[in-house]
Amino acid sequence: MKGTVRKGAKVPANTVRIITGRLGGQWLEKLGFIPGDVLTVTATPGVITYQRQEDGVARTLELVKFARQNKLRLIQVLKKGHGPFIEIPRSCLKRAGIAPDETLYAIYEPDKPGLLQLQRSDLS
Repeated sequence: MKGTVRKGAKVPANTVRIITGRLGGQWLEKLGFIPGDVLTVTATPGVITYQRQEDGVARTLELVKFARQNKLRLIQVLKKGHGPFIEIPRSCLKRAGIAPDETLYAIYEPDKPGLLQLQRSDLS
């Protein structure tokens, strides 16, 4: 996971501010994340969960209302270079208590396409 700092951002000395992280590669398509898909993102301590929403683009207004009511984030699978990528929203990293240098496990089940969890490696 990479964090980026915006050029010109005023950050106090000796601190790092995460703007966003990204996951990318062909493996996302194998899990059912196709560029253009709309995802809901939830964060709980140590875990960030992505869930693909069927007909997400057609249901945008409904999903925005659902996301607001349930304190979820909405993102879209994007394409860059040779494969799809999804962003890890800064607010989700913060809510999950995940630092930029932590090792995360990607947890998925082949029989549940469109569902992916990122989990801290130190959860017991």
